[in-house]
Amino acid sequence: PSPPPPVMHSPTRKVTVKEQQEWRIPPCISNWKNAKGYTIPLDKRLAADGRGLQQVHINENFAKLAEALYIADRKAREAVETRAQLEKKIAQKEKEKKEEHLRQLAQKAREERAGIRTQAATDKEARERDQLRYDRHKERQRDRNIARTAPDKRSKLEK
Repeated sequence: PSPPPPVMHSPTRKVTVKEQQEWRIPPCISNWKNAKGYTIPLDKRLAADGRGLQQVHINENFAKLAEALYIADRKAREAVETRAQLEKKIAQKEKEKKEEHLRQLAQKAREERAGIRTQAATDKEARERDQLRYDRHKERQRDRNIARTAPDKRSKLEK
């Protein structure tokens, strides 16, 4: 058999830097393993991740849910705030009522003290009435005691 015919090639070209960069395959960057212990910049890690290439799409139901939760939270906060204000008002009213009661008691005590001083100084008639009552009470008591004693002694005492 005869040898195969020679294949004619064009002369090899020098590869340019741009072509080299286009053909370059980046090394695998893992967030979990780094067997050789290379220091890999964060921007390279994120670029290798591929997350930036995806389009973010938020479901409209999620937006509705988030809005409903926000509104419910706001209403709950308002309810708590109004309840707290109401309790504060009730506590304030009770405090005022208690203070007013104490104020009235103090005023009453002051008036009584002042009244006792003035009555003791001015009311002679009341003292005389009390003295008369006391004298009559003593007299009735004496009469009862006499009535209880023996008949022979009674004549001496009645004189």
